[in-house]
Amino acid sequence: MIVEKIIDFANLDYNDLYQKAKDILDSGGMIIYPTETCYGVGVDATNSRAVDKLLKYKKRPSGKAISVAVGSEEMAKDLIEFNESAKKIFDNFLPGPITLVSRSKSKVDPRLESESRTLGIRFSSNKFFAGLCFFYNKPITSTSANASGKRTPYTIDHIFGGISQRQKNMIDLIFDAGELPKNPPSTVVDVSKDELKIYRSGGIDPNWQLVENFLSKSQTETVNLGEKYSTLFVERKETLILLDGDLGAGKTHFVKGVARGLKIKDIIKSPTYNYYNEYNLSDGKFIHLDAWRIESKRDIELLGIYDFLTNHDIRMVVEWPSVLTLIDPTIFTRHFYFIRFIKIDNNTRQIKIYKSN
Repeated sequence: MIVEKIIDFANLDYNDLYQKAKDILDSGGMIIYPTETCYGVGVDATNSRAVDKLLKYKKRPSGKAISVAVGSEEMAKDLIEFNESAKKIFDNFLPGPITLVSRSKSKVDPRLESESRTLGIRFSSNKFFAGLCFFYNKPITSTSANASGKRTPYTIDHIFGGISQRQKNMIDLIFDAGELPKNPPSTVVDVSKDELKIYRSGGIDPNWQLVENFLSKSQTETVNLGEKYSTLFVERKETLILLDGDLGAGKTHFVKGVARGLKIKDIIKSPTYNYYNEYNLSDGKFIHLDAWRIESKRDIELLGIYDFLTNHDIRMVVEWPSVLTLIDPTIFTRHFYFIRFIKIDNNTRQIKIYKSN
């Protein structure tokens, strides 16, 4: 077993690591990798011997489908039937935590398909894994790295704590990115009948409306975009703004822009270590919440978050909102805007802004 430590700088060259993974996948080996939801386990989805190994590792019941990951829309089109609904999902939500299910073109091992011959496709927004899928240029299985029925793996220790020594010996390469955000699993959307059907809810709702797809090329542009969206709190002050993205993706810079638009003079700092920062407004308060370290409903209650959400004199921006929805899926009942930050390179961010129904 080889363990590679991944330091997720946006401009790091991973080609040597990708080549190492390719050599293992080509030989029928199995790898562990990070995604935006949890750690996954992958083999070459077209290699029957490798799929045998994966099924033994997962102890997966027969007949239960396993998704595959791709590195581009073109790769997805080669594997599944691509109708208008599939195109809409790709245009509006991918890359991201959605599993897109459609009719399979039978390019992968048939045991990965459902009994009705559909196949699930993942196009991850994790920069490292998306790059690996593009580099490999063949589908890689995309299923959580825990054994069936064990805890969702957000660290390598979570994986090792739930598998046997025999299973550990089956792993050829681990890409260790440290502790991952405790995000929900991907939303599973079936478009095989050209109509959208949700099989599992996750951190993104495909019924949200995409209102802006912005490419920020600097911190200043991200701050300016935040100032623009501060007007939401004027037009409808009970609105929530939810910010989702990797560490260092620009969420706090966006909040600085919101604060500037609200005429807040204080210096805006990330509330990672004290959960939230509170600022006075002429007609209420502005709360900047970081949910990264929240682990239970008790934490939510003790911090008064439910009270914040029911007080419409409080304007509220939440970083890592998926952590809260994992604990309580019903927590966001107010109208909200969900904003995703995706690292393109060291300076550039793709910022997708969605509105709830």
